[in-house]
Amino acid sequence: MSQSEKRRDASNRNAGFRSLRLEELFRQELNSLLDAEVNDPRLDGARVTRVELSRDGSSARVWFTLPAQRERAALPGETLPRTIEGVSPSDAREAFERAAGFLRSRLCDAVPLKRIPDLRFRHDPVLVGDADPYA
Repeated sequence: MSQSEKRRDASNRNAGFRSLRLEELFRQELNSLLDAEVNDPRLDGARVTRVELSRDGSSARVWFTLPAQRERAALPGETLPRTIEGVSPSDAREAFERAAGFLRSRLCDAVPLKRIPDLRFRHDPVLVGDADPYA
């Protein structure tokens, strides 16, 4: 286990109940925004699988996955998996980063916080080809 994994595990164990509730609330709200208001075709069917808030709440790491039927494993010479329709996880991440301001503004309306964290997006490689347990 690497140092960063040990730190992440320790921070999850010490995370307060409020932080866990906020992470789940952000996940639910982001998924509903993806379903209803985001029109980018690169994000069709994308789901937020988990959200990790920093200790001070200034940033949030948002883990996402693409629909299982659209993903395939990386071919030799490729570093990331690609999807059948040509939307790679890096393309989807780019689309998420482009929509980050919009998503934050909508979260501001939906979540009763003074400050909404900066959103940083990561593809969740664990769920490639598996069903989304959080859907």
